[in-house]
Amino acid sequence: MEYAFYIIWNANPEIISGLPPRWYGLLFASGFLIGSYIMRWMFKLDGRDPEEVERLTLYMVIATIVGARVGHCLFYDPVYYLSNPLKILYIWEGGLASHGAAISIILGMIIYSRKVNEPFFWVMDRIVIVVCLAGAFIRTGNFMNSEIIGLPSESGNGVVFARSVNDILSYRFDGRVENITFHKRDGDLNENGIPLTIRLEYGEGVGVDEEYENNYYRTNVKNYLIGYEGIRKHIYEEQGKDLEFKIFKNGSKYYAEIYTIGIPRHPAQMYEAFYCLLLFISLLSLWYFKRNSLNDGFIFSIFMIVLWTLRIFDELVKENQVDWEADIPLNMGQWLSIPMIIIGLIIFIKTFPSKKST
Repeated sequence: MEYAFYIIWNANPEIISGLPPRWYGLLFASGFLIGSYIMRWMFKLDGRDPEEVERLTLYMVIATIVGARVGHCLFYDPVYYLSNPLKILYIWEGGLASHGAAISIILGMIIYSRKVNEPFFWVMDRIVIVVCLAGAFIRTGNFMNSEIIGLPSESGNGVVFARSVNDILSYRFDGRVENITFHKRDGDLNENGIPLTIRLEYGEGVGVDEEYENNYYRTNVKNYLIGYEGIRKHIYEEQGKDLEFKIFKNGSKYYAEIYTIGIPRHPAQMYEAFYCLLLFISLLSLWYFKRNSLNDGFIFSIFMIVLWTLRIFDELVKENQVDWEADIPLNMGQWLSIPMIIIGLIIFIKTFPSKKST
């Protein structure tokens, strides 16, 4: 028997079901809030006014949101958004691009540094440290949303993202099923994925005509599993083969179990969150111990080189965001990372060696 290490991920994106606050929003805000406290500490050590961080944070938050949204619209679907420019404002529909945020933050910091009469590279050396931390929080928020998923791991190791399966089946059962859970099942790993049980718990007092329900699973539920793209990405159900399931009663409630195959994928969001966190720790340590001997811009250059190089490799295990990316040798995220790395290399050369010139 082949063994696999995987988890089944079915987190609810809402902190409290049915209420507006979501994990993504909480983590997004937390990244900037914690980052602002770190920036205050850094400003204090640098002999700057910590109160100035409030204005700096405002610039950074606005630049991040505006740049990420506009970047996504122009990089990934320019024809649609230029034809429907008001849609750019529909940020709740989703679609943010970190490359757009990076460009906008740089522009925002140029404006900020001129207003407060601080050297641009001095500001960027500190900003990029907390940007790494915010990036780790934001990517964790993407994980809570089960978005920006990776490609199938093809090894059995990874994450089975089950949330869209949960949501589609909940919708199709129209309130008759009150809870859907996903469970590992004994069995051999095969080329399509890992054995998985989907358990549906019917609501209290929901009557079940077992003959009707059996037919419903054989036809309708089978079609849901093979027909919805949001399910096919995460569940492998062979066409032309009867659905394996059983319906049973336990106490006063009915239950159903579907025996199928889950598709483990790379948790690309958490890969990025992990290396953003490591980069945050590394750059913060470099700043703390060497800030008095480094040329302004050196930390910024390290950030640009390391982060965007890692992003190129991270994109290798990510799903393309739009279909046309499959027709180009590198996807959009990789193409956009290349000029970032080049800029970082130029600044690195200009700010090396690390000792400040006198």
